[in-house]
Amino acid sequence: MTTLSSILPPVNVSTASGTLPAGSGGTGLTSPGTSANVLTSDGSVWVSSAIPASPVAYPQNIQSGDYTLVLGDAGKQIYSANTSAQTITIPTNASVAFPIGTLITIVNRGTNSIVLSTTGISVIQNGVGAISNPSILAVNTTLQLFKTGTNEWNSTVGTVSTPTVSYLIIAGGGSGGNASTNYTGGGGAGGYVSETVTYSTGTLTVSVGAGGSAGSNGGNSSVTGRTTAVGGGRGTEANGVSGGSGGGAGGYGPTTGGAGTAGQGFKGGNNADSFACAGGGGASEAGPDGPSTVPTRGGNGLASSITGTSITRAGGGGGGSIFAASGPAGGTGGGGAGGGTSVAPVAGTANTGGGGGGKAAFGSNAAGGSGVVIISSIVPATSTTGSPTITTSGGNTIYQFNSSGTITFA
Repeated sequence: MTTLSSILPPVNVSTASGTLPAGSGGTGLTSPGTSANVLTSDGSVWVSSAIPASPVAYPQNIQSGDYTLVLGDAGKQIYSANTSAQTITIPTNASVAFPIGTLITIVNRGTNSIVLSTTGISVIQNGVGAISNPSILAVNTTLQLFKTGTNEWNSTVGTVSTPTVSYLIIAGGGSGGNASTNYTGGGGAGGYVSETVTYSTGTLTVSVGAGGSAGSNGGNSSVTGRTTAVGGGRGTEANGVSGGSGGGAGGYGPTTGGAGTAGQGFKGGNNADSFACAGGGGASEAGPDGPSTVPTRGGNGLASSITGTSITRAGGGGGGSIFAASGPAGGTGGGGAGGGTSVAPVAGTANTGGGGGGKAAFGSNAAGGSGVVIISSIVPATSTTGSPTITTSGGNTIYQFNSSGTITFA
Protein backbone atom coordinates (compact mmCIF):
# COMPACT_ATOMS: atom_id res chain seq x y z
CA MET A 1 0.00 0.00 0.00
CA THR A 2 1.44 3.35 -1.09
CA THR A 3 1.25 6.19 1.44
CA LEU A 4 1.87 9.95 1.22
CA SER A 5 4.92 9.56 3.42
CA SER A 6 6.45 7.09 0.99
CA ILE A 7 6.16 9.62 -1.88
CA LEU A 8 7.24 12.91 -0.20
CA PRO A 9 10.58 13.32 1.54
CA PRO A 10 10.41 14.07 5.22
CA VAL A 11 10.30 17.80 6.04
CA ASN A 12 10.76 19.79 9.19
CA VAL A 13 7.42 21.62 9.55
CA SER A 14 7.54 24.78 11.67
CA THR A 15 5.94 24.72 15.03
CA ALA A 16 5.50 27.51 17.52
CA SER A 17 9.13 27.11 18.44
CA GLY A 18 10.54 25.62 15.22
CA THR A 19 11.11 26.63 11.60
CA LEU A 20 10.72 25.42 8.03
CA PRO A 21 14.19 25.27 6.46
CA ALA A 22 14.84 27.41 3.43
CA GLY A 23 15.85 24.28 1.50
CA SER A 24 12.36 22.92 1.99
CA GLY A 25 10.69 26.14 0.84
CA GLY A 26 10.63 27.89 4.21
CA THR A 27 12.18 31.15 5.25
CA GLY A 28 14.88 29.75 7.42
CA LEU A 29 13.87 32.32 10.03
CA THR A 30 14.14 31.15 13.61
CA SER A 31 11.54 33.66 14.87
CA PRO A 32 8.35 35.15 13.40
CA GLY A 33 9.87 38.66 13.36
CA THR A 34 8.16 41.86 14.42
CA SER A 35 4.38 41.96 14.50
CA ALA A 36 2.78 43.65 11.42
CA ASN A 37 6.02 43.50 9.41
CA VAL A 38 6.22 42.01 5.94
CA LEU A 39 8.78 39.62 4.47
CA THR A 40 10.71 40.56 1.37
CA SER A 41 13.29 38.54 -0.51
CA ASP A 42 16.19 39.41 -2.79
CA GLY A 43 16.34 35.77 -4.02
CA SER A 44 18.65 34.49 -1.32
CA VAL A 45 17.74 36.20 1.92
CA TRP A 46 14.39 36.94 3.54
CA VAL A 47 14.05 40.20 5.47
CA SER A 48 11.36 41.16 7.95
CA SER A 49 10.59 44.89 7.66
CA ALA A 50 7.86 47.42 8.36
CA ILE A 51 5.20 48.05 5.73
CA PRO A 52 6.44 51.02 3.66
CA ALA A 53 4.39 54.24 3.69
CA SER A 54 2.20 54.88 0.64
CA PRO A 55 2.07 58.68 0.10
CA VAL A 56 -0.78 60.09 -2.03
CA ALA A 57 0.61 61.60 -5.21
CA TYR A 58 -1.17 63.74 -7.82
CA PRO A 59 0.80 63.58 -11.07
CA GLN A 60 1.29 67.00 -12.65
CA ASN A 61 -0.06 67.97 -16.07
CA ILE A 62 1.33 71.40 -17.01
CA GLN A 63 -1.04 73.42 -19.20
CA SER A 64 -0.51 77.15 -19.70
CA GLY A 65 -2.87 77.72 -22.64
CA ASP A 66 -6.51 76.93 -23.34
CA TYR A 67 -7.21 73.33 -22.32
CA THR A 68 -10.10 70.84 -22.03
CA LEU A 69 -9.83 68.13 -19.37
CA VAL A 70 -9.31 64.57 -20.68
CA LEU A 71 -9.90 61.16 -19.11
CA GLY A 72 -6.20 60.79 -18.31
CA ASP A 73 -6.42 63.83 -16.01
CA ALA A 74 -8.31 61.83 -13.37
CA GLY A 75 -6.30 61.95 -10.13
CA LYS A 76 -3.94 64.62 -11.51
CA GLN A 77 -3.20 68.27 -10.88
CA ILE A 78 -3.54 70.62 -13.82
CA TYR A 79 -0.74 73.09 -13.17
CA SER A 80 -0.80 76.46 -14.90
CA ALA A 81 2.06 78.92 -15.23
CA ASN A 82 0.19 81.07 -17.75
CA THR A 83 1.51 84.41 -18.94
CA SER A 84 -1.58 85.34 -20.96
CA ALA A 85 -5.30 84.63 -21.12
CA GLN A 86 -6.25 81.01 -20.41
CA THR A 87 -9.50 79.04 -20.40
CA ILE A 88 -9.84 75.55 -18.90
CA THR A 89 -12.99 73.65 -19.90
CA ILE A 90 -14.62 70.99 -17.72
CA PRO A 91 -16.39 68.81 -20.32
CA THR A 92 -19.79 67.17 -20.11
CA ASN A 93 -20.05 63.46 -19.41
CA ALA A 94 -21.10 62.90 -23.04
CA SER A 95 -17.73 64.33 -24.14
CA VAL A 96 -15.49 62.79 -21.46
CA ALA A 97 -17.00 60.12 -19.19
CA PHE A 98 -15.03 60.64 -15.98
CA PRO A 99 -16.10 58.01 -13.42
CA ILE A 100 -18.09 59.31 -10.47
CA GLY A 101 -15.59 59.84 -7.67
CA THR A 102 -12.92 61.29 -9.98
CA LEU A 103 -10.70 63.89 -8.30
CA ILE A 104 -8.95 66.59 -10.34
CA THR A 105 -7.02 69.57 -8.97
CA ILE A 106 -6.40 72.83 -10.85
CA VAL A 107 -3.50 74.98 -9.62
CA ASN A 108 -3.09 78.55 -10.92
CA ARG A 109 0.50 79.72 -10.48
CA GLY A 110 0.44 81.93 -13.54
CA THR A 111 0.23 85.70 -13.87
CA ASN A 112 -3.41 85.83 -14.98
CA SER A 113 -6.70 84.47 -13.70
CA ILE A 114 -7.97 81.28 -15.35
CA VAL A 115 -11.41 81.26 -16.94
CA LEU A 116 -13.31 78.05 -16.10
CA SER A 117 -15.85 77.03 -18.73
CA THR A 118 -18.57 74.73 -17.36
CA THR A 119 -21.18 74.67 -20.11
CA GLY A 120 -23.57 71.75 -19.61
CA ILE A 121 -22.38 70.81 -16.12
CA SER A 122 -23.00 71.95 -12.56
CA VAL A 123 -20.19 72.74 -10.13
CA ILE A 124 -21.19 73.24 -6.48
CA GLN A 125 -18.81 75.30 -4.40
CA ASN A 126 -18.66 74.31 -0.71
CA GLY A 127 -20.85 76.58 1.38
CA VAL A 128 -21.73 78.79 -1.57
CA GLY A 129 -23.72 76.85 -4.16
CA ALA A 130 -23.50 76.55 -7.92
CA ILE A 131 -20.74 78.61 -9.51
CA SER A 132 -21.38 80.81 -12.53
CA ASN A 133 -20.47 79.79 -16.05
CA PRO A 134 -17.88 80.98 -16.82
CA SER A 135 -16.05 81.47 -13.51
CA ILE A 136 -12.66 82.87 -12.58
CA LEU A 137 -9.86 81.09 -10.71
CA ALA A 138 -7.55 83.78 -9.35
CA VAL A 139 -3.74 83.73 -9.41
CA ASN A 140 -2.16 81.60 -6.63
CA THR A 141 -5.45 79.76 -6.08
CA THR A 142 -6.04 75.98 -6.07
CA LEU A 143 -9.38 74.37 -6.97
CA GLN A 144 -10.06 70.69 -6.27
CA LEU A 145 -12.97 69.10 -8.16
CA PHE A 146 -14.74 65.91 -7.09
CA LYS A 147 -17.22 64.30 -9.51
CA THR A 148 -20.48 63.50 -7.74
CA GLY A 149 -22.92 62.87 -10.59
CA THR A 150 -23.19 62.41 -14.35
CA ASN A 151 -22.72 66.12 -15.03
CA GLU A 152 -22.12 67.27 -11.46
CA TRP A 153 -18.94 68.18 -9.61
CA ASN A 154 -18.21 69.60 -6.17
CA SER A 155 -15.33 71.96 -5.44
CA THR A 156 -13.89 70.60 -2.20
CA VAL A 157 -10.99 73.06 -1.93
CA GLY A 158 -10.59 76.58 -3.27
CA THR A 159 -13.00 79.28 -4.44
CA VAL A 160 -13.88 80.91 -7.74
CA SER A 161 -15.56 84.20 -8.62
CA THR A 162 -17.92 85.53 -11.27
CA PRO A 163 -16.16 87.41 -14.12
CA THR A 164 -16.82 91.05 -14.91
CA VAL A 165 -16.71 93.23 -18.02
CA SER A 166 -15.46 96.85 -18.00
CA TYR A 167 -16.73 99.58 -20.32
CA LEU A 168 -15.35 103.01 -21.21
CA ILE A 169 -17.91 104.94 -23.27
CA ILE A 170 -17.03 108.45 -24.51
CA ALA A 171 -19.29 110.57 -26.69
CA GLY A 172 -18.23 112.94 -29.45
CA GLY A 173 -16.96 116.38 -28.39
CA GLY A 174 -18.83 119.59 -29.16
CA SER A 175 -17.69 122.04 -31.83
CA GLY A 176 -16.03 125.33 -31.02
CA GLY A 177 -18.76 127.62 -32.38
CA ASN A 178 -21.10 128.47 -35.23
CA ALA A 179 -19.96 128.73 -38.82
CA SER A 180 -21.06 132.35 -39.14
CA THR A 181 -19.79 133.79 -35.86
CA ASN A 182 -16.51 134.84 -34.28
CA TYR A 183 -15.33 135.08 -30.70
CA THR A 184 -16.69 131.77 -29.49
CA GLY A 185 -16.05 129.61 -26.50
CA GLY A 186 -14.45 126.16 -26.77
CA GLY A 187 -16.52 123.03 -27.28
CA GLY A 188 -17.30 120.79 -24.34
CA ALA A 189 -15.86 117.27 -24.21
CA GLY A 190 -18.05 114.27 -24.89
CA GLY A 191 -19.65 112.59 -21.89
CA TYR A 192 -17.34 110.12 -20.14
CA VAL A 193 -18.83 106.90 -18.72
CA SER A 194 -16.82 104.16 -16.97
CA GLU A 195 -18.64 101.05 -15.73
CA THR A 196 -17.77 97.52 -14.58
CA VAL A 197 -20.57 94.95 -14.50
CA THR A 198 -21.07 91.20 -14.12
CA TYR A 199 -20.37 89.19 -17.26
CA SER A 200 -23.41 88.10 -19.26
CA THR A 201 -23.96 86.51 -22.63
CA GLY A 202 -25.56 88.06 -25.70
CA THR A 203 -24.91 90.46 -28.56
CA LEU A 204 -24.34 94.12 -27.71
CA THR A 205 -24.78 97.01 -30.15
CA VAL A 206 -22.02 99.61 -29.94
CA SER A 207 -22.62 103.17 -31.18
CA VAL A 208 -19.77 105.66 -31.38
CA GLY A 209 -20.74 109.33 -31.49
CA ALA A 210 -19.32 111.68 -34.13
CA GLY A 211 -17.62 114.91 -33.17
CA GLY A 212 -19.84 117.95 -33.50
CA SER A 213 -19.41 119.83 -36.78
CA ALA A 214 -19.53 123.65 -36.84
CA GLY A 215 -22.38 124.79 -34.63
CA SER A 216 -23.25 121.29 -33.35
CA ASN A 217 -23.05 119.24 -30.20
CA GLY A 218 -21.19 115.95 -30.35
CA GLY A 219 -23.04 112.70 -31.00
CA ASN A 220 -23.95 110.27 -28.22
CA SER A 221 -22.08 106.99 -27.70
CA SER A 222 -23.75 103.91 -26.27
CA VAL A 223 -23.60 100.16 -25.61
CA THR A 224 -26.69 97.99 -25.18
CA GLY A 225 -27.72 97.96 -21.53
CA ARG A 226 -25.12 100.50 -20.38
CA THR A 227 -25.32 104.22 -19.58
CA THR A 228 -25.37 106.41 -22.70
CA ALA A 229 -22.58 108.97 -22.92
CA VAL A 230 -24.00 112.37 -23.93
CA GLY A 231 -22.35 114.39 -26.70
CA GLY A 232 -20.35 117.48 -25.70
CA GLY A 233 -22.01 120.88 -25.84
CA ARG A 234 -20.86 123.41 -28.46
CA GLY A 235 -19.22 126.69 -27.67
CA THR A 236 -20.98 129.82 -28.90
CA GLU A 237 -20.62 133.59 -29.17
CA ALA A 238 -23.13 133.85 -26.31
CA ASN A 239 -24.05 131.31 -23.63
CA GLY A 240 -22.44 127.89 -24.05
CA VAL A 241 -24.64 124.87 -24.78
CA SER A 242 -25.15 122.03 -22.33
CA GLY A 243 -23.86 118.53 -23.10
CA GLY A 244 -21.80 115.68 -21.72
CA SER A 245 -19.42 118.47 -20.79
CA GLY A 246 -20.70 121.98 -21.43
CA GLY A 247 -19.54 124.33 -24.17
CA GLY A 248 -17.59 127.44 -23.18
CA ALA A 249 -19.19 130.89 -23.07
CA GLY A 250 -18.55 133.17 -26.04
CA GLY A 251 -17.13 136.64 -26.47
CA TYR A 252 -20.32 138.67 -26.41
CA GLY A 253 -20.60 138.67 -22.66
CA PRO A 254 -21.12 138.53 -19.90
CA THR A 255 -22.16 135.00 -20.77
CA THR A 256 -22.42 131.61 -19.08
CA GLY A 257 -20.90 128.28 -19.97
CA GLY A 258 -23.13 125.32 -20.78
CA ALA A 259 -23.86 122.73 -18.09
CA GLY A 260 -22.32 119.27 -18.06
CA THR A 261 -24.17 115.99 -17.47
CA ALA A 262 -23.94 114.67 -13.90
CA GLY A 263 -21.36 111.92 -13.60
CA GLN A 264 -20.12 112.46 -17.17
CA GLY A 265 -18.51 115.89 -17.43
CA PHE A 266 -18.27 119.48 -16.21
CA LYS A 267 -19.63 122.85 -17.28
CA GLY A 268 -18.01 125.25 -19.69
CA GLY A 269 -16.30 128.39 -18.46
CA ASN A 270 -18.13 131.69 -17.96
CA ASN A 271 -17.23 134.98 -19.69
CA ALA A 272 -16.97 138.00 -17.41
CA ASP A 273 -17.16 140.67 -20.14
CA SER A 274 -17.47 141.17 -23.87
CA PHE A 275 -14.03 139.95 -24.91
CA ALA A 276 -12.85 136.85 -23.06
CA CYS A 277 -13.93 133.54 -24.65
CA ALA A 278 -13.98 130.66 -22.18
CA GLY A 279 -12.92 127.06 -22.63
CA GLY A 280 -15.30 124.10 -22.76
CA GLY A 281 -15.71 121.73 -19.86
CA GLY A 282 -13.77 118.47 -19.60
CA ALA A 283 -14.32 115.07 -18.00
CA SER A 284 -12.40 115.96 -14.83
CA GLU A 285 -12.98 119.70 -14.43
CA ALA A 286 -14.94 122.70 -15.62
CA GLY A 287 -13.61 125.11 -18.18
CA PRO A 288 -12.02 127.99 -16.24
CA ASP A 289 -13.97 131.25 -16.15
CA GLY A 290 -12.63 134.06 -18.33
CA PRO A 291 -11.51 137.24 -16.59
CA SER A 292 -11.43 140.53 -18.49
CA THR A 293 -10.00 140.15 -22.05
CA VAL A 294 -8.25 136.82 -21.21
CA PRO A 295 -9.54 133.68 -22.94
CA THR A 296 -9.22 130.42 -20.98
CA ARG A 297 -8.08 126.91 -21.71
CA GLY A 298 -10.37 123.91 -21.92
CA GLY A 299 -11.16 121.76 -18.90
CA ASN A 300 -8.92 118.73 -18.54
CA GLY A 301 -9.99 115.20 -19.35
CA LEU A 302 -9.85 112.01 -17.31
CA ALA A 303 -7.31 109.18 -17.41
CA SER A 304 -8.22 105.49 -17.78
CA SER A 305 -6.03 102.37 -17.84
CA ILE A 306 -8.68 100.10 -19.36
CA THR A 307 -6.34 99.24 -22.25
CA GLY A 308 -3.43 98.50 -19.90
CA THR A 309 -1.91 101.95 -20.45
CA SER A 310 -3.06 105.16 -18.77
CA ILE A 311 -4.55 107.46 -21.40
CA THR A 312 -6.35 110.77 -20.81
CA ARG A 313 -9.42 111.52 -22.93
CA ALA A 314 -12.37 113.95 -23.09
CA GLY A 315 -10.66 117.34 -22.69
CA GLY A 316 -12.55 120.56 -23.45
CA GLY A 317 -11.64 122.96 -26.25
CA GLY A 318 -9.85 126.22 -25.50
CA GLY A 319 -11.64 129.55 -25.95
CA GLY A 320 -11.02 131.85 -28.92
CA SER A 321 -8.60 134.76 -28.44
CA ILE A 322 -9.65 138.20 -29.67
CA PHE A 323 -6.40 139.99 -28.82
CA ALA A 324 -3.67 137.42 -29.47
CA ALA A 325 -2.37 135.61 -32.54
CA SER A 326 -3.37 132.23 -31.09
CA GLY A 327 -5.74 131.04 -28.41
CA PRO A 328 -5.25 129.03 -25.25
CA ALA A 329 -4.65 125.31 -25.16
CA GLY A 330 -7.34 122.71 -25.11
CA GLY A 331 -7.75 120.56 -22.03
CA THR A 332 -5.56 117.47 -21.68
CA GLY A 333 -7.25 114.53 -23.35
CA GLY A 334 -7.82 115.70 -26.91
CA GLY A 335 -9.26 119.19 -26.46
CA GLY A 336 -8.44 121.50 -29.39
CA ALA A 337 -6.63 124.80 -28.87
CA GLY A 338 -8.56 128.01 -29.37
CA GLY A 339 -7.97 130.17 -32.42
CA GLY A 340 -6.59 133.72 -32.49
CA THR A 341 -6.22 136.67 -34.78
CA SER A 342 -3.87 134.77 -37.07
CA VAL A 343 -4.17 131.10 -36.03
CA ALA A 344 -7.18 128.90 -36.76
CA PRO A 345 -8.78 126.93 -33.92
CA VAL A 346 -7.86 123.24 -33.62
CA ALA A 347 -10.36 120.40 -33.84
CA GLY A 348 -10.74 117.96 -30.98
CA THR A 349 -8.66 114.80 -31.38
CA ALA A 350 -10.48 111.90 -33.03
CA ASN A 351 -11.66 109.07 -30.76
CA THR A 352 -10.99 110.98 -27.56
CA GLY A 353 -14.23 112.99 -27.38
CA GLY A 354 -12.19 116.20 -27.16
CA GLY A 355 -13.99 119.52 -27.68
CA GLY A 356 -13.13 121.77 -30.63
CA GLY A 357 -11.24 125.00 -30.03
CA GLY A 358 -13.18 128.28 -29.98
CA LYS A 359 -12.94 130.63 -32.95
CA ALA A 360 -11.67 134.21 -32.98
CA ALA A 361 -11.27 136.26 -36.17
CA PHE A 362 -9.26 133.78 -38.21
CA GLY A 363 -10.01 130.41 -39.77
CA SER A 364 -13.04 128.16 -39.70
CA ASN A 365 -14.86 126.76 -36.72
CA ALA A 366 -13.26 123.64 -35.23
CA ALA A 367 -15.16 120.37 -34.97
CA GLY A 368 -15.18 118.22 -31.88
CA GLY A 369 -13.32 114.92 -31.77
CA SER A 370 -15.25 111.69 -32.33
CA GLY A 371 -15.98 109.41 -29.39
CA VAL A 372 -14.79 105.90 -28.57
CA VAL A 373 -16.07 102.74 -26.87
CA ILE A 374 -13.62 100.37 -25.16
CA ILE A 375 -14.67 97.01 -23.70
CA SER A 376 -12.36 94.87 -21.56
CA SER A 377 -13.28 91.27 -20.64
CA ILE A 378 -11.40 88.30 -19.20
CA VAL A 379 -13.80 86.12 -21.20
CA PRO A 380 -13.10 86.73 -24.91
CA ALA A 381 -15.97 87.67 -27.20
CA THR A 382 -17.00 85.09 -29.76
CA SER A 383 -17.47 87.61 -32.58
CA THR A 384 -17.48 91.32 -33.42
CA THR A 385 -18.47 93.62 -36.26
CA GLY A 386 -17.27 97.13 -36.97
CA SER A 387 -13.59 96.14 -36.98
CA PRO A 388 -12.60 97.05 -33.42
CA THR A 389 -8.92 97.09 -32.51
CA ILE A 390 -8.29 93.97 -30.37
CA THR A 391 -5.44 93.79 -27.86
CA THR A 392 -4.70 91.94 -24.61
CA SER A 393 -3.49 93.11 -21.22
CA GLY A 394 -3.36 91.39 -17.84
CA GLY A 395 -5.26 88.37 -19.13
CA ASN A 396 -8.10 90.53 -20.47
CA THR A 397 -9.07 90.95 -24.10
CA ILE A 398 -9.68 94.59 -25.01
CA TYR A 399 -11.92 95.76 -27.86
CA GLN A 400 -11.61 99.39 -28.93
CA PHE A 401 -14.42 100.59 -31.20
CA ASN A 402 -13.53 103.75 -33.10
CA SER A 403 -16.73 103.35 -35.08
CA SER A 404 -20.05 101.62 -34.49
CA GLY A 405 -20.42 97.80 -34.49
CA THR A 406 -21.46 94.83 -32.37
CA ILE A 407 -19.83 92.44 -29.92
CA THR A 408 -21.10 88.98 -28.91
CA PHE A 409 -20.34 87.06 -25.69
CA ALA A 410 -21.41 83.40 -25.46
